[in-house]
Order: sequence, then C-alpha cells, then structure tokens
Amino acid sequence: MEEPNKLSLSDDQIEELCILADEAARKYVTSKISKNEIIDMTVSVNLEDAHEMVIEIEVELSLSDLYTEENAKKLANEAVKSAFRAIDEYMKEARCRPKT
Repeated sequence: MEEPNKLSLSDDQIEELCILADEAARKYVTSKISKNEIIDMTVSVNLEDAHEMVIEIEVELSLSDLYTEENAKKLANEAVKSAFRAIDEYMKEARCRPKT
C-alpha cells in the first residue's frame, strides 16, 4: 500500500535535488563572506528515496585566519540549514505539480 502523501522521486529528480542543495549551501557561504576568505569548502549531499526519504548534508569549511574555528562551524551549520530550506521548497513545488 502506498502512502497518499508520499512523493516518489525519479533518479533525475534526486540528482537535481542534490545539485540544488549543494548550490544553496555554497551560495549561502559566499553571501556571508568573501570567496578570498575561504581556504577550502566541501559540500556533501546524500539523498536516498527508498521507503522513506533520507537526506544527509554536510558542509566543511576552512576559513582564513580572520575567522575562528567556531565561526567556520556556525557558518557551515547555517549553510546546511539553507540547503535543507532549498530542498523543502523544491518538494513543496513538486507536490503541487500535476502528475503526467
């Protein structure tokens, strides 16, 4: 039996969501600090849509000496939240689209 509100995603949609989350996280970081102040940024997005959608997003930041490690962690956490907001918006729009 299928859940009535369950939205099953195609492989293309899953890939699109991963790209969207990655871009949202990166855009958030670069909206807060200059690219020159970023030494290294790694964004990892893992999305599985088996029986239940599981999304893991991790942002790792190394920033210039102007920032503490705590600043980098806080910025990374906010970037993760931004990525999840982007996914939420995508899912809301996908639920409203008519099935073809």
